[in-house]
Amino acid sequence: MTWRETLEGLKQELTDVRAVRQRRVEEDEVGLQKERDDLSRMSQDLGVDGLLAEMNATLLEGKGEIETIVGWESSGEDPDLEADISMNGDQPEEEDDEDTDVITTILSWEEGGEMEIAVDLGLSDEGIYLQINEIEIRPEREALEQGLIEAFRDELDL
Repeated sequence: MTWRETLEGLKQELTDVRAVRQRRVEEDEVGLQKERDDLSRMSQDLGVDGLLAEMNATLLEGKGEIETIVGWESSGEDPDLEADISMNGDQPEEEDDEDTDVITTILSWEEGGEMEIAVDLGLSDEGIYLQINEIEIRPEREALEQGLIEAFRDELDL
């Protein structure tokens, strides 16, 4: 085999490998999007926003604020995070994708200082997780309701 034939053979091999890699990336993206859709649906099914809104209306007389952050939709909105060069002149480190596969809903209010209850519903290597103020609970409505009551009590030291 001549040099040129070897290069042409290697070129074809490289084209095939790139096509396989591209298909894998596309399949992974489809799978990730499905998992994110499932996560959004679960957030709606659990009624996280509604439960926090009900707490705000009933316990805080509407004085609290509710904010929902969908990690994969909000990433990239901060122009400072998009900089090509970090403060020390190096290329920025890759963001940890684990932080983007989460829906965070926060009820915050003032009561002798800033108070908040944060509910995180996210994807991990083990599957879907649900946390209230960084304490993991079962991803079920009843557990969520009980966890929110406990978090409110803890926040106010009741």
